[in-house]
Amino acid sequence: MKVLTPHPDYSLMPIPQAATLIAFQVQFHLGSKLTHSHEKIGDARLIALALLRFIHKVPYFKTWWRMLKVNLCPELPSLPQASLRLKRLTPTIEKLACQVEPLAFAVIDSEPIPMCRYKRAKRCKFPGAAFGFGTQGKFYGFKLHAWTTLNGKIAQYALVAANEHDLTGGGHLVEQWPAYGGPKIIGDKAYQGGGYIVPARSNMKTPDPRWREEFHAARKIIESAFSSLAGRGLRWGQVKPWTALRLKVALIVAAYNLRFAPPPFVVNP
Repeated sequence: MKVLTPHPDYSLMPIPQAATLIAFQVQFHLGSKLTHSHEKIGDARLIALALLRFIHKVPYFKTWWRMLKVNLCPELPSLPQASLRLKRLTPTIEKLACQVEPLAFAVIDSEPIPMCRYKRAKRCKFPGAAFGFGTQGKFYGFKLHAWTTLNGKIAQYALVAANEHDLTGGGHLVEQWPAYGGPKIIGDKAYQGGGYIVPARSNMKTPDPRWREEFHAARKIIESAFSSLAGRGLRWGQVKPWTALRLKVALIVAAYNLRFAPPPFVVNP
């Protein structure tokens, strides 16, 4: 009989050991490729080291990579080469971050991603960014719309401009609704009118009959997930190209979802 080991806490493990375990899991999602002689490490280990940066909550990739090369892995590629390879692997990391799975229920919400401080917004030139309003006030940047499962895993996400309505951002996620088995989607009052299960407003004449009191607990689940994403650096630093923003969000979501991945080892008693 096979017994699954508990999932390890990678933040408490030595970095080389944690990178090996994460690379073992990442390798199953990577296609075969020709390894060039100038590539000092494989794609799986490169992605694993990039994920560990957000697990250890290091704000800047330059600082993280320099620490690895000086103290742990002097054989690593240079910073420009590692950054270029990660940008090329962005579509793969996005698929790795969220795996399609059948769901009965999903919880939807949005999280602001400011591109700079609001007082500098007029001088910030980021393609696609816009002025928006969130729970913490006005900001300039984008919004992250996401579905979570009832245990807190990020099922899928989408990046939209900050000035787009929540129903518009949620529409990007609904496009994949059949692939997830047509789940019932629990939202807040901002998603009213889009077919979601939402709580009643104070001035509503006919509240949604599908709403249940236990759905309030489901709303707290996605709020806790967004809090964890913010703690891992969702709002840190300033990214300039759109590809860099996509890579950053994909790595943060993938690092967060590692806690829901299958255990890396199987023990035979």
